[in-house]
Amino acid sequence: MPRSNSRNSSGRRNFVAAFVTVLSVGVLYSSFDPVPAGEESLTTKVAPVAPVFEKADVPLPPEATNIIPLAESPATGDEETIATEKNETQAVAEGGTLNNQDAIKFCLLLLQDGGRYVENLNCYTVNFHREERINGDMKTPQSISMKVQHSPNFAVYMKWLSGEKGQQVLYSDTHDDGCMVVKFGGFRRLLPALRIDPNSSIAKAESRYPVTEAGIHGMIRQIAKYRENDLERGHGVTCVRMKDQEFDGRPCYCFQLQYESPAISETYRKSLLMIDTVRHIPLMIRNFTWAAEADGMCEQELDESTLIENYSFTDLDLERKVIAQEFSRDHPPYRM
Repeated sequence: MPRSNSRNSSGRRNFVAAFVTVLSVGVLYSSFDPVPAGEESLTTKVAPVAPVFEKADVPLPPEATNIIPLAESPATGDEETIATEKNETQAVAEGGTLNNQDAIKFCLLLLQDGGRYVENLNCYTVNFHREERINGDMKTPQSISMKVQHSPNFAVYMKWLSGEKGQQVLYSDTHDDGCMVVKFGGFRRLLPALRIDPNSSIAKAESRYPVTEAGIHGMIRQIAKYRENDLERGHGVTCVRMKDQEFDGRPCYCFQLQYESPAISETYRKSLLMIDTVRHIPLMIRNFTWAAEADGMCEQELDESTLIENYSFTDLDLERKVIAQEFSRDHPPYRM
């Protein structure tokens, strides 16, 4: 009998020791984000503070006349009107300010030129910062490290630097039957990776746009679509070119667009956009929706309460050589 008690006591001690070991490992995994050999550490990135746009009569830069075909005078109409519009067009070409339609056109053609530039990039890396309102709730700001490939096919790898820190998403339009592969971070990092339809309700609950639109080119497509609609409609929106500013060390053209009513633009009330003056790619866009009740609010309060999308790109690297294996879930550092 004493031997039996001794064995029971020893068994209890072994059980307690094993339990403590498992608990310790669990705490370590939940508190830290282990980094595999050869993988970059997860340095938390903070989205740059959006600059304050300054209203000013900004002349069209001389080099822009090679980009934008300015509005032509109408074929019909009285001579005075034709002469006036010819003078306005000439004034813009000589450094005058853009009228509303030409400001929209200038913005659109910059984006189209930037789209062609990005399409010709085989791959690049960039940090993407986003803040979104989904189903009425403002999501936690997120910073995401991205690797994007355009050739030979579209693929993107994303790793969260803040927000859902450690989370990974991989998508390739030639793998996994069009699904994205999601590997959670934090407490859920021990769960197996999941294959999720980019257009499913699960995916839409986490992002306003599918992973198929991830990256700079996807952003260009989304913005350009609205500018095309603005031009085609011909009314209901005011586009003003603001004073140029720097963003992430890059000089940018700045635009502010405001819509007259939800009948013109159901989702957006106001947009602020910054476009790189050299590469013609959007580096920052902030979109604001309509307020249910705006009485008594100043402009700043209204903007703070109606922010619906805040996106920016920083640390764009065109020299980083991204190998094909980095867009495969079999890439060892991903553990997907």
